[in-house]
Amino acid sequence: MHVSVSRHRVSLPVDIRRSLRMVSSRLRSLKVSDFVNRDLFLPSVYLLNRNSKMLRPALVLMGAKVAGRKASDFVDLAAAAELMHTSSLIHDDMIDGDATRRGVSAVHVKFGDAIALLAGDALLSKAISLASKYGEHTLKSMTKASLDMCAGEILDYEYQKSGRIPNPEEYMMIASLKSASFIGACWSAAAIHSNNGISSKLYASGIDLGMAFQIRDDVMDFIREARSGSMKSVAPNIVSSMQRHNGLSKNEALLKSVQFNNKYIDRSESRLRHSSAHMIFSNYAELIRMSL
Repeated sequence: MHVSVSRHRVSLPVDIRRSLRMVSSRLRSLKVSDFVNRDLFLPSVYLLNRNSKMLRPALVLMGAKVAGRKASDFVDLAAAAELMHTSSLIHDDMIDGDATRRGVSAVHVKFGDAIALLAGDALLSKAISLASKYGEHTLKSMTKASLDMCAGEILDYEYQKSGRIPNPEEYMMIASLKSASFIGACWSAAAIHSNNGISSKLYASGIDLGMAFQIRDDVMDFIREARSGSMKSVAPNIVSSMQRHNGLSKNEALLKSVQFNNKYIDRSESRLRHSSAHMIFSNYAELIRMSL
């Protein structure tokens, strides 16, 4: 069975593309003084702009446009989102024992566990500093999502430690906390800052998009590991979850997972029908639609 991800080309508005370049420049401009000393600076910035999809910064900027604001006014908030995401990746790789990230050695492999732990903490601190200028409500939303990621990761870790594969409902809870909550927060952040009434729709739409992203990643991981013969049988994964608990064959579970992925994308888009967000967002969402 062959699974493919849509190769639909994203056409973002010029101001969003320009602002994304500003975010990348903002991240590259971080210097030693931002992290107090060089020993903390080098591991903290190691993963930044290394083949990142820049999904979360893009959602922050697109959300600003939908809220009727200039995307360029939210560059620091978009940069904060990428810093928070990178912090979570560093810590996740340590917990999961993953050796590579974005085509290079994971931070804990290159610099050691203690330094990686501190680098993740430093990135989160810098992110909070950048996001704080956007007010209490925006900061609360972003930090609540960060806490959700921690809650999702500890559930993930507990299943791996016990060797038990979560059932589909338990899996969805992990995915909603670990991945979807932060994507929803990014998509709605500018609207929350602007006190725009569309913020709740954007958040709900982002939750569905985040679920689709997690399922897409799990499907691709399952296929890659099956081909290499290195299956992580205890890692929470939607495909293995449905195999174990729903009595499906591998191909049946893959098909059902792809259907779940596309269902969440459809629902994410449907929440934005008849709004200015729909055209921009639908193009972006097509990147993760899957087919067999």
